[in-house]
Amino acid sequence: MPPTALNRLPGILCLILWFFPGFLYAAFSFDQRCQDAYCEILKFRFQNAHQLLQLEKKEDPSNLIPYYLENYIDFFTLFTSENRVDFEQKKKVVSARIKLLESGDKKSPFYRFTLAGVNLQWALTRLKFGEYATAAWELKQAYDLLNDNQSLFPGFLPDDVGMGILHILVGLIPEDYQWLSKIAGLEGGIDQGVSELNGILNYRGNDPVFILFKPEACIYLAFVDANLGIHAKDAVEMVGTFDRDTSLMRFRNSPVLLFAKVSIFMKNGKNKEALDLLRDYQPETNVYPLDFLEFQTGLALLNCLDLTAETHFREFLDEFQGINYIKSAYQKLAWCYLLQGDTNSYIREITNAGKKGFAVVDEDKQAYSEYNVWIRPAIPLLKARLLFDGGYYQQALDILLNTSLENYIRGKKDLMEYTYRLGRIYHEMGNIPKAIYYYTMTLNNGKKLPYYFAANAALKLGNIYEMQGNYLAADSNYRICTSLKYDEYSTSIRQKAKAGISRMKHLQH
Repeated sequence: MPPTALNRLPGILCLILWFFPGFLYAAFSFDQRCQDAYCEILKFRFQNAHQLLQLEKKEDPSNLIPYYLENYIDFFTLFTSENRVDFEQKKKVVSARIKLLESGDKKSPFYRFTLAGVNLQWALTRLKFGEYATAAWELKQAYDLLNDNQSLFPGFLPDDVGMGILHILVGLIPEDYQWLSKIAGLEGGIDQGVSELNGILNYRGNDPVFILFKPEACIYLAFVDANLGIHAKDAVEMVGTFDRDTSLMRFRNSPVLLFAKVSIFMKNGKNKEALDLLRDYQPETNVYPLDFLEFQTGLALLNCLDLTAETHFREFLDEFQGINYIKSAYQKLAWCYLLQGDTNSYIREITNAGKKGFAVVDEDKQAYSEYNVWIRPAIPLLKARLLFDGGYYQQALDILLNTSLENYIRGKKDLMEYTYRLGRIYHEMGNIPKAIYYYTMTLNNGKKLPYYFAANAALKLGNIYEMQGNYLAADSNYRICTSLKYDEYSTSIRQKAKAGISRMKHLQH
């Protein structure tokens, strides 16, 4: 839609209220056409969804569900493209869209649910674009609306999607932004949010609308399981759920579902499975592009030291107009050249990593740190890191054990990374005594240095002791992890440690 049309939308939406008195008694009908439109949205076929929603508006102008679903399209578009120009244009319609939904039947469970959904989606979008104060207010609106709806309609399962996300957010908000949850009055935690999303995923009833929200719950659960520590491997089982559950099978070719699956496999050292999915993916017609799939393909190739990864990182940088992973993509390009022995090209691309993009997400912060300290990675350590990330543990171990340390250990940072990598590899290979030995060595030698290795070693020690039932030692290591000072990956590592501390509170009582 051209910007001029977008500029007129708020006025047009308000005029609808004036010229169609039926909106004073507007209803929420999640009928078959709206269900089909929602499915098209999750498949990223936004044009098809728009056509269905326009037809619904024409044939049933009193139905407000199309306006709620249009917000989904805006949310997915902005959240994945990170296009600030589009963001500035599309946020102009929010107040008018909310006003339309507020004209609906207050006795319907969809009344507060849809209003909460619009507020929550815009809060998440504004957080990405740095509008924190407005996001906090919208989070509060969503939280209060869903709380009220759960009291009025306790059996209305779709509420648990929004509540699950909100409760997980409480546990994920970084320390620097805890004021957001306080302003919003958010309560709860990761375990509560996961339980709510599991309730939707495990729904076995016949309500077609309740069933409709299972894919969303599955996607959110998969990312939580993949990213928050001790139960990460449970996410692999989640991938099987995508393919076994008949209500999810029709989304098999959805790019966002593919992104979720690939992320899970890559987080769990299943690089081959991730590459197979990416290579087999054939986008359907009229699918909105998800540029991050190019980034994922480049990363998966690099994890098996396939330097054709360069092409995919270039494609991502050429196409993506957003904020995040720009620095990281340039860093990965630099690594491609370094592994080829092309030092000049490495310097060029790591300089791009320093000067282009933004250092907001952990991956970009780490890329900027490499530029800032101006120390090239030692090639054996880099190869071991990439192979480990791909799940090629024996190959990574062979490189570390069969290469003379004198050839690449240049100082404290390299030595600490060496012991850290050995700890990670032995941990994944199931050699827990050696993992504990090298993690402890890394922690003792590195806790006063400004690198992430010691903090993540403490986190992994916490994971090991938790699995062994030694909750006191686990809690101690999680707390050590949160106390250390470093920049690289600090957000994700601290989030995992905080989640561990929260688990220990429950397990020790």
